[in-house]
Amino acid sequence: MDFPQALPLPALGPRGRLSAGVGVLALAVYALVLAKNVGAVAAGSDSSGYMNHARLLASGSVHVQPRTIEGLPQSDAAPLLYVPLGFKPAPNGMGLVPTYPTGFALFVLAFSPLAGWRHAGDLTIVLHSLAGLLATFALGRIVGLGRAWACLGAAIVGASPLYLFMSVQAMSDVPSLAWTTAAVIAAARSRERPAWALAAGAAIAVDVLLRPTNVLAFFPLGIALGASPRRWLLFLAGGFPGALFFCAHSLAAYGSLATTGYGDSSYAFSIGNVPGTLLHYARWLPALFTPLMALCLGLPAIRSVSTRTRLIFGTWILAYAAFFSTYGNTQEAWWYLRFLLPAAPAIVVGSLLVLVDISSRPPVSAWLGGTRGALVIAVAVAAVGDSLLDHSLQPLAIGKRELRYEALADWMKKNVPKDAVCLTMQASGTLFYYTDLTFVRWDAIDAGNVREVESAIRASGRPLYAVLFPFEMNESHVLEKRMPGRWAPAGSVEDIVIMRREFDAIKSK
Repeated sequence: MDFPQALPLPALGPRGRLSAGVGVLALAVYALVLAKNVGAVAAGSDSSGYMNHARLLASGSVHVQPRTIEGLPQSDAAPLLYVPLGFKPAPNGMGLVPTYPTGFALFVLAFSPLAGWRHAGDLTIVLHSLAGLLATFALGRIVGLGRAWACLGAAIVGASPLYLFMSVQAMSDVPSLAWTTAAVIAAARSRERPAWALAAGAAIAVDVLLRPTNVLAFFPLGIALGASPRRWLLFLAGGFPGALFFCAHSLAAYGSLATTGYGDSSYAFSIGNVPGTLLHYARWLPALFTPLMALCLGLPAIRSVSTRTRLIFGTWILAYAAFFSTYGNTQEAWWYLRFLLPAAPAIVVGSLLVLVDISSRPPVSAWLGGTRGALVIAVAVAAVGDSLLDHSLQPLAIGKRELRYEALADWMKKNVPKDAVCLTMQASGTLFYYTDLTFVRWDAIDAGNVREVESAIRASGRPLYAVLFPFEMNESHVLEKRMPGRWAPAGSVEDIVIMRREFDAIKSK
């Protein structure tokens, strides 16, 4: 079995048209479910970073000035005092620059005329989620799976709690899956028509703009393209505009052609993380993508699948799994396996290739009733597993939880004076995106500078509020440890507490 010379698109008979109609209907229902639950707003560090970055790109700049308190400029303050999540001080001292890559922000910018700044993130993530399912289906078809099996592959990905969790918030993981898969498909198709290599180059350029670590996709891409100089030249030509933009942005923002906003993050990677991460993989990957995914381990031994296909899938899976097995965060929670999402179509489709091969062998075929019987069992396994796990993990709930950030911003604009200073950290990116309020990061305040910050606020005559999430109130004890004093409740938005500082009157001499 090899990547065929053309996508199998035979004329659809009545049954085929009915199946296609059911597929379109299912995709529409899926889109409605996402639209009902999506909350791709400027929330925590990642999402607010992307959304603020989009606004910055719209202004034609990569630098933004912090909102400071009179008498305490950024140059005299703690480095992060005025820096919202998703930003960092510019290396050249010219204000702030974004931390996160440009890819998701560029899509938000592109969709903002259609959906407005409030919903451009929603449109970006929902469309990419649908595209990821279509790409998974297309991948299954070009490696020889029948329509039903390819649909099952897309359904396993789409029903995964991990995929759903990342499809209702402003994050780059699901877009990375869609563009990685599209790039591999285009590269494979280039063997029939070299012009597809141009599309593969453009797709991987977008992919790397979404997340620089998607250069890992060059392993399967290289195998798919083969040794043809013509295909490689077309591939490089397709990727050149994206690479040029990446370098220009990096040079303007960070002072170096190849630098990202993450800076040197090598400290977060260690071989010592591998054993714990491998256990985490073994625990959660079968749960998140059904136990069927374990079959992909047998793909190297399946001779009915071409060597090239096995190499493409093997390097695709191994590149992401090996690289992120060394990353410290990967093993912290089930949803940190989002880093492996770009390889999820290869894991799922590879597993189904193995299952089809096994179920077509005489002894197993007789027991299961052929591949049709195996398909029925696979559907049942996937349906039961996903329904139980979706109920326990509640992956769609995160979208509604993200919307409280937007509600918080609306509350602040209505109930807090425009000249107020806000003590916050978790909500800093939100306030920067939705409001004109000034804030100070509590995690940049300590016993050494708290008096300086308080004195500047008092001298400015501005009121001081604290905007704190539960962990900031109950675990970090921000008010007691960072800026003690008399605080009075001012309001709340769900579990977010807003407090007002009551300063003592300044005694006149």
